[in-house]
Amino acid sequence: MQSRPQKKVPFSENLLRGSLAIKLVAISLVTFAAIFGYSYLQGYNNTIATLTADAEKELSQISEILESELAGDKTTATALAISVADRNDVKLLVAQKNREALIELLTPLFGQLKEKYQVVHFNVIDERGVVVLRLNNPEKFDDYVAYNYIVTNTLNTKQVSNGLEVDTNGLSMRGAAPVYENAQFVGLIEIGLDYSEAFAKLMKQRTGADYTIWLYKPATVQFKTTFEESNPVPVNENFVFYAGTQKDKTQAKSADFEQAFVTFDNIFRSAFSVGKADATLLVPILGLDETFFGVTEISINYEENIQASQEAGNSGQLARVGLSLIGLIGIGYAINWIILAPLRKISRFAENITRKDTQTELRLKTGDEFEHVAQTLTQMAQAVNQTREDLENLVSQRTAQLQASNEVAKVATSILDPDTLINNVVNLITKSFGYYYAAIFLTSDDGRWAEIKDATGTAGETLKARRHKLQVGGNSMVGSAISSKEAHIALDVGDAPARFNNPLLPNTRSEIALPLIVADHIIGAMDVQSVKEADFMPEDISTLQNMANQVAIALENARLFREMNDSLDELKQANREYVTSAWGERLKSGKMEHATHPNLPAIEAGETIRGIDISLNLREQSIGQISLEVDKEWDTEDQTWVEALATQVAISLENSRLLEESQQAALRERLSASIIQKVWSANNIDAIIQTAVRELGRSLDASEVKIELKVE
Repeated sequence: MQSRPQKKVPFSENLLRGSLAIKLVAISLVTFAAIFGYSYLQGYNNTIATLTADAEKELSQISEILESELAGDKTTATALAISVADRNDVKLLVAQKNREALIELLTPLFGQLKEKYQVVHFNVIDERGVVVLRLNNPEKFDDYVAYNYIVTNTLNTKQVSNGLEVDTNGLSMRGAAPVYENAQFVGLIEIGLDYSEAFAKLMKQRTGADYTIWLYKPATVQFKTTFEESNPVPVNENFVFYAGTQKDKTQAKSADFEQAFVTFDNIFRSAFSVGKADATLLVPILGLDETFFGVTEISINYEENIQASQEAGNSGQLARVGLSLIGLIGIGYAINWIILAPLRKISRFAENITRKDTQTELRLKTGDEFEHVAQTLTQMAQAVNQTREDLENLVSQRTAQLQASNEVAKVATSILDPDTLINNVVNLITKSFGYYYAAIFLTSDDGRWAEIKDATGTAGETLKARRHKLQVGGNSMVGSAISSKEAHIALDVGDAPARFNNPLLPNTRSEIALPLIVADHIIGAMDVQSVKEADFMPEDISTLQNMANQVAIALENARLFREMNDSLDELKQANREYVTSAWGERLKSGKMEHATHPNLPAIEAGETIRGIDISLNLREQSIGQISLEVDKEWDTEDQTWVEALATQVAISLENSRLLEESQQAALRERLSASIIQKVWSANNIDAIIQTAVRELGRSLDASEVKIELKVE
C-alpha cells in the first residue's frame, strides 16, 4: 500500500505555529528591518527633496543669467542697427535703393560684426517693407517682410524696435533702426545676433548646463518651414527641435510644454529615481509684444550629487544599525526572563484545563500583571468546571425539547382531524416538558371569544364540559395574546396585570399564552401553565412558539382539507344531478334496451346459466346496466375487464348524447339565422309577417301558424 504524500507546509505557517520566543525574535527582526528601511527611505527622500530644491534654485539662477545675456544681446543688436542707420553714406544709398553700392559698402562691416558679435542677420529694408539687401543671403531680395514683428513695428512707428524674432533665416535677437534722409523715412536697418547652436554652446561654457531650443510650430507656419525628424525627438507634437547641446531625449513632459505656452512661466521638472538624476527648466522664448516662439530647455545632470549624498548617509546608517542590533539583543534577554517564563507556566495550566485536569489553581508570584492573570485563570478554571456541568444539563434539557418539537411536527403533518390533532398536542406538551396544564383555544366565528377546544388534566375535562371561553382582548392572557398577536408571559402570575385566575388551577405560578397565527390571520392561542415561578426561559419560549406555529399551520391545513372535501362532495352531487336530469330527459319516452342471443352450444344436464349485471356508471351515477348470461365461473380478471368496458361504454354514451345536443343546437341556430335573414330581406310589414309565418310553419312542420298584431 502506497503512503499518501505529505503536504508541504509554507514557511510562514511554520513560523506562526512556532514558539513565542521565535515569534518575538522574528518580530524584532522585522521591526528592525522596517525601521532600517524606513530610515533609509526617509534619508533618500530627504536627499531627493534637498536636491530638488537645490536644482530648482540653481536652474532659476541660470535662467536669470540667460535673461541677462539676452538683454545684453538685445542692447547690442539695437546699438549696432542704430550705428549703421546713422551713417550718412548708408542713408544716401538706402534712399537711392542702390543695392550694389550697399553690398560693396556693408559687406566688410558684416564680416567684422559677425566675428565680433555673432551677427547672423544684416538686412536693409526700404520704407515699404521690401528687402533691398540681405548680407547673410545676398541672392535673396525684393521680398516683403511684413510678417516680421520687429520690421513691422519699425515701419509703423518709425522708431527703434528690438526683440527675439523668427523668420525664414531662423531665430535671432533682432534690433531694427529707422533710416532718415533729409528728415524723410526711407527704410530701416535690421541686425540679428545668433540664438542657436553657437549661443547654446557659449551658455553651456558659462553655466555648465545643457541648452535645447524648441520652436513652436504654429509660430513658424507663415514661413512655410518644413521640419525633418530630429534628435532629440520632441515629446509634444506642437514643438520641434531647433538647436542645442543636449542630444538625448528631453526630460520634460508634453504637459510642461503646454503649460509654458499657456502661462508664459518658467516650468521646472525633476527626475530623481533609480537610473535618473536630471532636472529641467523650460524658459519661454518671447518676442515683441510677448509673441510666443518656443521654449529654451535648460537641463543639468545630478548623478554625482546623489551618489555623494547617499555615501554620506550610508555611513551614518551603518552606525545606527549596529547600535540597534545591540539594543535588540538586550531586549530579547529581558523579554525571555520577564515575559516568556511566566507565559510558559500559564500555557501549561491552560492545557491542563482543556484536558479536564482536576488541577484548579495556578501559583505564580511575580507581583505584576502575570500574577493577576494567574489568579484570574484559577477562578476561570473553577467556573469552567461548573459551567461544564450546567451545559451538560442544559444539553439534555434542550434535547428533550427538540424531541418534543419533532413529535409535535410529526403529529401536525400526519393528522388532519382538528380535534384529534389538538388533543395529541396538548398532551404531548405536558408530558414532554412536565408542565402543569396546557390548552388550545380557537376564536369564534365573530372573533369576539376564544373558545377552549382541548386541555389536559381534570381541570381541562371540566373546562371542556363547561364550554369555557374567554373574551378576546379581555382580562386574560389568552384574550390579550389573540388581540395583540403577541406572546404574553407571566413569570410570576401574581404580578401579571391581565390574567384570568382560574379556580380549577390553583397551583399555577407562571403562565405563557402564544398566539396561533397563519399568514397574519389569528385563529386562536395556546396556553401553558407551570407550578414553578419563572419556568419559561428564552429557549423554552422559542420552542413553544415553534410548536404553536406548527399547530396553527396544521389546524389551517385541516380546515382547508375539510372545506376541500365539502366542495368535492357538492361537486359530485351536482354532477350526479346533472347526469340524472340529462339522461332522464333523454329517456323520458322510455328506456333504451338492446339485447343479443348468440348461438350457444346445447346446455347439458347439470349445467346452470349464471346471470351477471354490470352497472353503467357515469360520474358515480348509474344510467343503465349490462346484463350477461354465462355458463362458466368468472374470475377477477374477467370481472375487471367487463367493468372497464362498462366504463368506456358509459363515457361513449355520454359523448354521443352531448354530440346530439350540440348538433340540435347548431341546427336551431342555422334555422334561426335563415329565418331572420329572410325576414330582414322583406321590405314591408305584410311581407315580413308572411315570410315569418311561412318559414316557421315549414321549419316546425306546424299545421297552422298565425301572427296577430294588436295593441292592448
